Amino acid sequence: MNIGRRGLFRASVVALPLVWAVGARADTTDLVVACDTALGSAVTAVAAAYTARTRIAIRVFPTSPALIVPQLERDTQNDLIVTRSSVLDQAAQAERLQSDRRAGPWRNPLVLAAAPGATTTDGPVAVTDPSPVSMLDGRAVLVSMGRKPAAAIGAVDTAGVAFLLNTGVAKSGLLYLTDAVANRLQVLARVPDDIAPPLQIGAAITRNAGRPNPDAFLAFLATPDAAAVLRAAGLEAAP
Repeated sequence: MNIGRRGLFRASVVALPLVWAVGARADTTDLVVACDTALGSAVTAVAAAYTARTRIAIRVFPTSPALIVPQLERDTQNDLIVTRSSVLDQAAQAERLQSDRRAGPWRNPLVLAAAPGATTTDGPVAVTDPSPVSMLDGRAVLVSMGRKPAAAIGAVDTAGVAFLLNTGVAKSGLLYLTDAVANRLQVLARVPDDIAPPLQIGAAITRNAGRPNPDAFLAFLATPDAAAVLRAAGLEAAP
């Protein structure tokens, strides 16, 4: 479900006067951004805010974080990546980043959530299976939280957990706050940081960047306007 680019999230172009260009050059017409699957909604929202101000389209490709560096090594034309800091470090070690400059960091906490309007959470719990795709052992997290559900249903990634909650197959599930916000799930509890620290998220320009001025979007991500959009989407500013 989450192998490769699973769909094109186009940032909508809003017909507003060009009142703030964030230094974008006129010859920039679009940029391509790859991000973690769990970040798709958040990055699409902040991309739409940028497009509304600059009329520069941001094409967002959510994918498994385990695939981002391999894509760059195969010269996929991603101008920027928004992903966990550990993946950014891997990209830097593979010499696939344009420079050391990054936007962020932000935090994406792990939460226990249920479907909107759920009257009971008694029943199966959806969790991610440990794999290079999810990079999260959901069952181990439940054990550390002292929770021992009668049944745990495995999912490939946290998008799969959201699907199981939305379809009623599971009554509660472990996923990231950005997943919960994107799917309008009700958050039951935040996983303590000492059990599962929030993911550290950042953004960087890749050496594969082939479109003009990706620096303008990276700069926008550091603005208060972008911070407000990302916060509403579930990403917290890292202390």
